[in-house]
Amino acid sequence: MLEYKRFMKKIEKIMDKMISQKFIEQLRLFNLTEYESKTYLALVVQGPSTVKEIREVADIPYSREYDILQSLESRGFVESQPGRPKRFKAVDPEKILQRELRKRKKAVDTLLEFTTSIKKNQFISNEMENFIWTLKGRKKIREKMAEVIDSAKEEILIIGRNPIPTTELEEALKRAADRGVKVKALGMFEEQTKNALERIGAEFHPFNHDHSRFILVDDEELILASDDPADYPFALYNRNKSCINLYQNYFKHIWEEIGR
Repeated sequence: MLEYKRFMKKIEKIMDKMISQKFIEQLRLFNLTEYESKTYLALVVQGPSTVKEIREVADIPYSREYDILQSLESRGFVESQPGRPKRFKAVDPEKILQRELRKRKKAVDTLLEFTTSIKKNQFISNEMENFIWTLKGRKKIREKMAEVIDSAKEEILIIGRNPIPTTELEEALKRAADRGVKVKALGMFEEQTKNALERIGAEFHPFNHDHSRFILVDDEELILASDDPADYPFALYNRNKSCINLYQNYFKHIWEEIGR
């Protein structure tokens, strides 16, 4: 029986040590040092104590005890009671946890607000990147023009000076027209371009358009340049709906005015 009691006491000591160690590890999540965690635990376990009593239980260096207690008191983990000798007591752990929970919730809310703002701006930036691309070089511009023409299902609107500079583009427009896509063009056309438009079966009107040139497909894709994309090595490929609607309305307004 005596051996059993001794065995159980050993078990209790081991369990107490394990629990204490776990408690200390959790306290360190609140940015407490190991000595600070041990000191606070000692005060929680044995109640108001003198420095000597704390040191004996917490096993902290003699030279550090006052610094540790002062740090804990300044951070609201410990309170002191005047007298000789001076005594210290732990602030209720529940109050500590509630306080730390509020602090962390506030920090998390602030971080969420900050990161949400960043993500929103990044989303807008990504959306713009998905909608607007830069095209450089005549070859790349003409290849993209042929690509969007081949994707047309209902309507192609073209504006600019001689906007069909290559046989490849004429053939792409002819394929679109054969699929039943309506092709409309506005601009100052040379005889060769007029003949190409007639072969395609496109509708076209002369229009002295002297600024941006574009081709617009199915209210979805727009290639825009400050000059004729065939002769100027820079253009924008645009899928922004608001921008496309602006150019579409511009084209249709001119078309209707000329058609009257």
